[in-house]
Amino acid sequence: MNPTFSFMLGCMLLSIIHFLISYREAIRVSNEEGLVFGWGLVFNVPLAFMFAILANLFYQQLN
Repeated sequence: MNPTFSFMLGCMLLSIIHFLISYREAIRVSNEEGLVFGWGLVFNVPLAFMFAILANLFYQQLN
């Protein structure tokens, strides 16, 4: 298996995981009243986009 393909799959999997965690955190934060602890949302959204961009770059290297 090509290492670039492995990196692409890994980044895509991490991106999906971080998007799902962000979605769950956003729902949790939106249901709370008063002060919320939203650091999970703050850190997972940029990580999800970073891994999505990396997966796209590795995909473009395959072609």
